[in-house]
Amino acid sequence: MMKSFTNPVRKGKYLFLALLVPALSVPMQAEPPIQSFMEAAQQTVTVKGIVNDETGNPIPGASVSVKGTTVGTIADIDGKFQLSYSFKSDDMLVVSFIGMRTVEEKVGDRRHFEFTLHEDATDLDEVVVVGYGTSSIKDLTGSVASVGAKQLSQLNTTNVSSMLQNLASGVQVSQSTGQPGETIRVRVRGATSLTGSNEPLYVIDGVPIDDPTMLDAISPNDIQSMDVLKDASASAIYGSRAANGVVIITTKRGTEGKPSVNFNYNFTTDFQIKNFRILYGDEWRNTVRKFAEQTLVFDPSNEYAPDILDPNSGALGSANTDWFKEVKQGAFRHNVDFSVSGGNKNAKYLLSLAVLDQQGMVKGGDLTRYNARVSTELNVLPILRFGINATMSYTDQSNASTSLFAAQGYRPDMPIYDSNGEFDLTTGSANPVANTFNQDNDDIYRILGTVYGEVDIIKGLKFRSSLSANVEFNQNISFSPSFLSTRDEAGGSENHYRSSKTVFDNTLTYNHVFNKIHALDAVIGVSFENYSSRSTYLYGDTYPLDEIYTNIGSATNLTRWSNGYNAYGLFSSFGRINYRLMDRYLFTFTARYDGSSMFGANNRYGFFPSGAFAWRLSQEDFLKDVRFIDDLKLRFSAGTTGTQNLTSFSNRDLYEAGSYNGRPAIIHSQVGNRDIRWEKSVLYDFGLDFSFFNYKLAGSIGGYIKNTNDLIWAYDFPSSAVGGSMSMNRNVGAVTNRGVEINLTSHLIANNDWDLTLSFNLAHNKNKVTKLVAEGATQTAMEGVIVQGSSNQVLAEGYPMGAFLGYAHNGIIQNWDRVDELNAYAQAHDQDYYNGNELKPGNLELVDKDGNGKIESYDRVIIGSPDPDVYGGFTANVRYKRFTLFANFGYQIGGEKLYNKAIQNLPGQLCGLIDYELNDRWSPENPNATLPALYIGEGVPSFTELELFDASFFRLQEVRLTYDLPLGNVVKGQVYLAGTNLFTITSYPGTDPATVSTSSNYGGNYETSSYPGFRSLSVGIKFNL
Repeated sequence: MMKSFTNPVRKGKYLFLALLVPALSVPMQAEPPIQSFMEAAQQTVTVKGIVNDETGNPIPGASVSVKGTTVGTIADIDGKFQLSYSFKSDDMLVVSFIGMRTVEEKVGDRRHFEFTLHEDATDLDEVVVVGYGTSSIKDLTGSVASVGAKQLSQLNTTNVSSMLQNLASGVQVSQSTGQPGETIRVRVRGATSLTGSNEPLYVIDGVPIDDPTMLDAISPNDIQSMDVLKDASASAIYGSRAANGVVIITTKRGTEGKPSVNFNYNFTTDFQIKNFRILYGDEWRNTVRKFAEQTLVFDPSNEYAPDILDPNSGALGSANTDWFKEVKQGAFRHNVDFSVSGGNKNAKYLLSLAVLDQQGMVKGGDLTRYNARVSTELNVLPILRFGINATMSYTDQSNASTSLFAAQGYRPDMPIYDSNGEFDLTTGSANPVANTFNQDNDDIYRILGTVYGEVDIIKGLKFRSSLSANVEFNQNISFSPSFLSTRDEAGGSENHYRSSKTVFDNTLTYNHVFNKIHALDAVIGVSFENYSSRSTYLYGDTYPLDEIYTNIGSATNLTRWSNGYNAYGLFSSFGRINYRLMDRYLFTFTARYDGSSMFGANNRYGFFPSGAFAWRLSQEDFLKDVRFIDDLKLRFSAGTTGTQNLTSFSNRDLYEAGSYNGRPAIIHSQVGNRDIRWEKSVLYDFGLDFSFFNYKLAGSIGGYIKNTNDLIWAYDFPSSAVGGSMSMNRNVGAVTNRGVEINLTSHLIANNDWDLTLSFNLAHNKNKVTKLVAEGATQTAMEGVIVQGSSNQVLAEGYPMGAFLGYAHNGIIQNWDRVDELNAYAQAHDQDYYNGNELKPGNLELVDKDGNGKIESYDRVIIGSPDPDVYGGFTANVRYKRFTLFANFGYQIGGEKLYNKAIQNLPGQLCGLIDYELNDRWSPENPNATLPALYIGEGVPSFTELELFDASFFRLQEVRLTYDLPLGNVVKGQVYLAGTNLFTITSYPGTDPATVSTSSNYGGNYETSSYPGFRSLSVGIKFNL
């Protein structure tokens, strides 16, 4: 697609192209003076109108003709036209312009027309950003997914990272919670690091961003495009930080022309994505009593069940508290964006402001964010330019201290307040409503700024120098009032964090075409980065007054404090050469040389090369005459990228304060490893890009292999003599990712009234751990398989990262005879019991995998995989006259997710009983049930595949209906209705199959989140003048 005609010198460009129209189009001459008698007798009519582009700007020079005749005219400087001719009832007007879609419309009884021409969305000259430069889509030799302004403008999101959801193949975007300011997890072609971040590198207007939370400094409305670099050919120019892919974000700029003012406001209300039917009141008490009766049948000595069945014991309260209702609140969002831009040949500018005011679904969880941005560019001389891009944001965030899951798991027979009007603390902890009075507030300031200069040395040769700074200040104050403590003591903390990063880039680029068949595009450069951060943490208790919690110094006891410091430097030199021969054979060579202070002197520098070749088959003689092929390109690339997933001082010995025999001591906490190396990924990528049927169908199909070696793992040494433990980072692991990706886009209809575009993407990625260190491995029943990790999701050789480790089972024990058989088997192996002395009918029969006669942790095996078989998205964009409907669907087939929140709550107090947990439970009357029996006071059950569920889903992620207001040519307006997560088809029983926990590097496929996702409805209005 060619660049938007809203770019600089808009009218000038239109006029220039208009001069070419007579030479390039069908001659549009007046009718011959001599006409036949029948022609003279025909009715002569005059039709008038205007031709605009999709942003409402006139298109001077647009061609307007009567189909099948030589009658026609050209639109004037204001896009207006007038045409007088001999009319026939079936005449069609044809309107066209270079780089725009041709439209046709029947004349009929109409005499005035308003035509809107849209860019040819299939034009392969569309420009994408590839790192220190740009490239047209048709000339790409690597794998790049691009999401442009048109798609981004349809999204109704407050988070920049989530804008890629379902729109780019091979990119998984997962929401963690529904809390305001939520964290988004992004994976590009799978995870590669065992201990470090698996997030892609974000580059904002050419500046690398290490911390994804810095994206909050940008308003989503300020983003022009997002390009995802997936293979080594595209991403290797970022070297040591590109193993997880690169997301390049380009923000909007001012353009030449009269000032343009944009205003956008939307109001959104959020709802919990799924509501459970939780038992309350007498229904809950009767259900608990039923389980208590069953418990006494199989466990007569149970100490809890008799009290539950005794109405005079007070074991069950008389309250009927709907904790969900008590902690929820109306969740409303107000979002305002305002910008003004413009300029001339000497200066261009853009100023924008944005405000987000968001209430969470849970009391105490709210967020207010202010964003401001300025972008200017000055042409001091014809060959010299200076510019500045600066973004500032302030976030005031209150984090909810309670949750909907806490409400689900709290006893509904407990009251909110006791008889004295104080919060009820009978259970020994504050109830969910009381917890809403805890304070946990963040004040966050972020600044992203760049100043740059460019000079054209000679034709095609340009030098650019830029200096960027990223700064963040974060102050967190948390406080728990005295009335929430059983000891009547208030406690609070303060945490101050600041970070700063500077980047100094210098590049030299050269572009030239030799003899019309040799095209060279080259860039070389150097980059210097410096980063530092400091943090201070204080905790105190026993405040004299709750009201002065903001002053940590007023606490009587300062019981904990700490300071943190981090710093590193990075020096890089890089280069890239693109060479095209006859626009048919394309070559790309890229290299980057990085030096990082994170590594010891032995391995401080890393070299990351790549190469790619593409062959445009459609230019070859044997395909030139195949009419349905517009473009067909075969490509292959190979290269190396890296990751420096280390703390800044991993190569040094570290010490920390401790004690020995009651006296202060220094503990050796880390052994420095001066031989530690970069994590390196070797990538192979191949694909076929195509466009058929006059650009009606376009897409690509490809595959990749990514082998990552020298993965870093922290090996723990035995505790030292003075307490504590030591660790050392080592290169010990390896992981592979192999996959296939498919992208399809079809422009089915394109005329003045109708426009229909469909897009589909599909990805399959197979992740496997191929090497782990044996020291400190978790003991399991899988002989010869090294397993690292102690949670339900682990690292295991031969399995995907985050594979589920648990117990296999042989179903539910039906009777005491089977219990006796299992215990006899245990005694034959010199064990007292098979699975403890409380095994009874209704329990699961876990499998003794190691054959020692006893169920223990060694019997665990891999029981599931978190990775889907395929995932992707589907979008539809339908326009009818002034109405536009956009729908964004996401899907996943396969993959398992752990849902154990309700299961964890059920044993013991039987809190949070929901329909799913009550259906199909074992009892003597229901021996063929799927789920085991519930017994009062029984411990949390061992993790088995019963807690794993198929996470497949099909979801309407986003839908938006827009109406263009008929306000004339000066002011353009839209009103729109939008919805998010309106429906999900899934068999998963939890709240949301797509959410993950971001606290785990290689796991996270479980739902114990404190804050479920949400669905939303929005209404908004836009103006442009």
